[in-house]
Amino acid sequence: MNEGRAPSPADTEKRKQQVLLCEVGSLLCGFALESVIETMRALPIEQVAAVPSFVSGLSIVRGQPVPVVDLPALLGVPREVRRARFVLVKAGDRRVALAVSNVLGTRSLPLRSLPELPPLLGSATAEFVNAIASLDAQLFLTLESGRLVPNSVWAELDLAGARS
Repeated sequence: MNEGRAPSPADTEKRKQQVLLCEVGSLLCGFALESVIETMRALPIEQVAAVPSFVSGLSIVRGQPVPVVDLPALLGVPREVRRARFVLVKAGDRRVALAVSNVLGTRSLPLRSLPELPPLLGSATAEFVNAIASLDAQLFLTLESGRLVPNSVWAELDLAGARS
């Protein structure tokens, strides 16, 4: 039994986290699979007054209104970037749709590499990060766990996926 024993470097090396990879313009983002409910084509959005500029409005998903966060706007990606897909994520006991350009699929990332990947909100403006944190702590925690995936890491993941 290994009870009470700290994991060895070899154990840590083998541990992986499943992530959903999405494109947001030229950025590649990874979301922990345990926070993802489903992905879908972008649905019609009803605009709502007095929301931050990175919130597109509400969309009806499975009969329920769900706020839509425009990830390209949040991350400072040019306005002309398509928002073709929604990633429905858990934010505490609620659901939030993240508008993204494309969903690439799932990959396993070694846990040891996660701290090395830049945080998703690292490219958002301080104003937007503060707005999310003050308006919705659960959404903030969900987005805070997201990561930007550099092209070099994507190439390794893509190669590993091709070998599987």
